[in-house]
Amino acid sequence: MLLLLVSCLPAANYGTEKAASYVTSADVQPKLPALQADEPQAETASVIAPDVVSDAAPDTVSNTVPDTTPDAVPDVPANSLPNAEPSAEFGPDLKQDSSAGDTPFLPLTVDTNPAPPSVITSTYVPILPPKNTGKTSSKVSIPVLNYHSVAIDPGNIVVITPDKLAEQMAYLHDHGYTPLSLETFFRLLEGNTSEKAPEKPVLLTFDDGYLDNYEKAMPILAKYGFPATLFVSPGMTEQDGYLNWEQIKKMQARGWDIQPHGMSHPHLPKLTAEEQAYEIVEARKLIEEHLGTKADVFCYPYGERNKTTLKLLKQHEFRFAFTIDQGFATNEQSPFLLKRLFVNGEEDLQAFVKLLKLK
Repeated sequence: MLLLLVSCLPAANYGTEKAASYVTSADVQPKLPALQADEPQAETASVIAPDVVSDAAPDTVSNTVPDTTPDAVPDVPANSLPNAEPSAEFGPDLKQDSSAGDTPFLPLTVDTNPAPPSVITSTYVPILPPKNTGKTSSKVSIPVLNYHSVAIDPGNIVVITPDKLAEQMAYLHDHGYTPLSLETFFRLLEGNTSEKAPEKPVLLTFDDGYLDNYEKAMPILAKYGFPATLFVSPGMTEQDGYLNWEQIKKMQARGWDIQPHGMSHPHLPKLTAEEQAYEIVEARKLIEEHLGTKADVFCYPYGERNKTTLKLLKQHEFRFAFTIDQGFATNEQSPFLLKRLFVNGEEDLQAFVKLLKLK
């Protein structure tokens, strides 16, 4: 049985208003859209069989996941910027955050053709060892665990209790697993390293940037010296329930890699090309400005993307991107379609052990 990975499931809705023209000025400060509670989708399933492929929207590549955002993006006038006031009210499941900036981008026409349900020649570029290294092209396969909030919220599969997370980290430590930094993960995946690969490598990822990642997850991982990767939406920082930049900097100092997850955690395929570019490029820009490190690895909010999304990532020179498609990440996947394994917060340690053995 394969767990359905939920990418960044905030328990609140983001009503997004995106810029028709991605240009800001010093005297214009974009504000976050309001968050609203959303009802869970009736068709959502937490577990699917390995051979079951979920249907996607005509222009969307994603798994069916429990999700909490609006079904439509409101129209905005030309040359406008996001200007909805942040709300203090959150949904019942998780939490909320804010910030913005300016960076010009290359215009791109929206591609209205349906995105493929799987990679095709135009988007599929396997990750192979560098030429002239004398290394053979063998398959590299690494489990990438996908977490979200670390708290007590019975019945919410996206939230794992601190005790369960501690139990899982102890298992990884006691059974010889080696959590990787993001850079080491990619070097191993590309075969671009002379260092010996650990016998049991694993990448730990946390989506959305919840405050409890700092308060609960970081101390648990620090006990074993484990690094992790945090995918954060900069437009949600500083809000109640989410990390602020000082906390993010402290996490970075403790071995956490910080990478973009969109400015406001939107449904990207519902946005225009310009709106998508703002969400993707501005998120990277703010992370790089605040932390002084490169932020060229993207994580799709809700796992959703279309052909326009993939073109934008390539156009703006992103290195890799993670999905919520279930399975190990391998060097035979497109760099923009790397798989992960969703950690269901309601399941026990035995299910976690089985998850680590899924390919």
